[in-house]
Amino acid sequence: MVTPLDDHIQDAIQHFFALINLGDTAQTDAQRALFEDALLDAEEDDTEGQELLWVIREVIDWQSGFYVDWKDCQSFIGCMNQLCERLDLEIDWGSEDPEDEDFLESTSVPELMELAHRQLRVAGYTLWNWDTGGDAYGGWITRSEDDEEMLDIAETLAFDIRPGDQPY
Repeated sequence: MVTPLDDHIQDAIQHFFALINLGDTAQTDAQRALFEDALLDAEEDDTEGQELLWVIREVIDWQSGFYVDWKDCQSFIGCMNQLCERLDLEIDWGSEDPEDEDFLESTSVPELMELAHRQLRVAGYTLWNWDTGGDAYGGWITRSEDDEEMLDIAETLAFDIRPGDQPY
């Protein structure tokens, strides 16, 4: 059985879910409940720092966050398009057909992440990415006005994150 998280860690996680769900309280509550269930199955060392992000990733993937292989541009574009739908935004990927094989082979996830980050910033949002420690990229979107809060939460939870214009 996993040791319960400290109150300040639980508060930070609750606030994290609220920020990445951009005011959608139903989704925030649902993800928090899924997270608590996932913690019951987690190993003791999965409840701290970067390891905690792996538990969170399972809960938020393709709903409030992304996690893609380092070379899977098509999945990154698809997930970002889905995440941006809830913001009523559309990313200009620089191609008439972002699913075109030639386009996908001529770009990379880091390049696409930087492109999406720039466009989201103009619209008042920040694309974040976290250090997955491997050959994949993961992250989420928050309002730009919440950047300091996100950095404070990351510090409290010992998450290694940075804006999407600085991919790991």
